[in-house]
Amino acid sequence: MAYSSLESCLIDLERNGQLIRIKEEVDPYLEMAAIHLRVHEAGGPALLFERVKGSPFRAASNIFGTLERSRFLFKDT
Repeated sequence: MAYSSLESCLIDLERNGQLIRIKEEVDPYLEMAAIHLRVHEAGGPALLFERVKGSPFRAASNIFGTLERSRFLFKDT
């Protein structure tokens, strides 16, 4: 069965060791992008920025960062 929401997708990634939560506040102007770029280039996990400066919303990135993770996410389709 496909995911019913982005939240369920993120939970599945976390349960399988493919997501890291970043709890520190990050600036959405260049800081988030720099972190994402380093992790992506290293073939690292998906990221969930929990405290984005100036925003009430969380931000997820690098969800489809590797072919293996993309296959994992679409395993039921």
